[in-house]
Amino acid sequence: MGKSYRFLLSAMSAMGHINVTVGFGDLLKSRGHHVIFAQNEKFRNIAEEHGFEFVPFDENIMGEDDAGRFFKWVLENSHYFGANWIERVKNMTEEDAKIFASMMEGNKKIDKALDKILETIGPIDCVVYDILAVLPCFVRRKDLINIPLLSSNPITIYPSGPNHGGGFSLINSNPAEWTEYAQGIGRMWSGGKKMRREWLASEGMESIADELDNKHFIPRPDYFGFYHYPEDLDYTELGEHEPGWIRIDSCVREDDPSTKFEVPEVLKDKPGKLIYFSLGSLASCDHKAMRRILHILAKSPHRFIVSTGHFGDKLELADNMWGEPYVDQIKILQAVDMAIIHGGNNSFVEALYYARPIIVIPYFFDQLDNAQRIEDKGLGRRVDLWNTSESELLKIIEDTLTNTEVHEKIRKISENMRSSTSREKAVKMIEDFIEERTKTAKKKNGHN
Repeated sequence: MGKSYRFLLSAMSAMGHINVTVGFGDLLKSRGHHVIFAQNEKFRNIAEEHGFEFVPFDENIMGEDDAGRFFKWVLENSHYFGANWIERVKNMTEEDAKIFASMMEGNKKIDKALDKILETIGPIDCVVYDILAVLPCFVRRKDLINIPLLSSNPITIYPSGPNHGGGFSLINSNPAEWTEYAQGIGRMWSGGKKMRREWLASEGMESIADELDNKHFIPRPDYFGFYHYPEDLDYTELGEHEPGWIRIDSCVREDDPSTKFEVPEVLKDKPGKLIYFSLGSLASCDHKAMRRILHILAKSPHRFIVSTGHFGDKLELADNMWGEPYVDQIKILQAVDMAIIHGGNNSFVEALYYARPIIVIPYFFDQLDNAQRIEDKGLGRRVDLWNTSESELLKIIEDTLTNTEVHEKIRKISENMRSSTSREKAVKMIEDFIEERTKTAKKKNGHN
């Protein structure tokens, strides 16, 4: 074991981003480093369960919890998401642009909260973060090493491919549609880009705003950064991705092997396979969509573990179901026969890591990209949340459960993810970079 460093970790206030960052923190801790996790107070238990020091954001800076703001956004706009997402983006209105622009306010709050923490926390050797933004608090501290994590689908870092969130097939889609979609994305983020430019300009960082192009809203790393995706599914057919990004095949959180998920009593004596169903923390707020799928699953001969989400108390579960608002997904994925998920990148990678057959029911954003990727690769099915019929979904469930050829492919991908040394190499890369920077600084200051 080498020298121990002090790492500050942070992430957007969304479970997928939090979980991937925690997974990376587990790696750092296993190498003997001191890990400090900074986020809203409600995530304290998660950080401390993994043995991290926890530092809360200043509530006076953060105000309303970001998650609450996004829940409200989904509830108020759920009637839009049933439309074809590509058509929806192509026909964005000025009001839509205002909604997306408001998301920039969350980044500004995180920047202020982290700036305050960095002022008071003492020496930090490196910041690792999953926040899709340029943060002036890092830029100003030129000696502070900052390493971004990209936990969303990585198609966004491939310049020759379609834009993030379109759910385009790379096998049979028309590239002309990619252009139309890109124009829609440009309109969608126009207000946000204007706010970002004004914000960065107010911080004396106009040149950075100039570098952020129209297609990729994710900034390029200052040094290098890591994206989270299995090698077997990566978009290598699109050629080179943007420089600075390095793949980690899996960044799954460490699991406590001393405990196992016990099938709830209400399901133990019932027949059928055990299936996990989750639309994720955001999409599960759409009660109408959740009820539609639960109504269909109630007709299935199988049993279901349901992640009911933030408003789970508004849902009624059938006799072949058990659920809670938040469940231990890592434990459950190891216990079930199949997963029906929304395709958020963290859940998607975790299901593959545990070799579970997958049906993806995407709601928006990169969920559509993962749903299409699994179908293009012949590893699972993409299901339309709003338009798939009862009989079609029930048949897809049976086909997925019995397709042994696909099961074997997924098992092999799982093996490749588990045997990959990409995680360890990522941590070693950061350690070496810190050491080299330290040596350079000493020489500059006249020390041997």
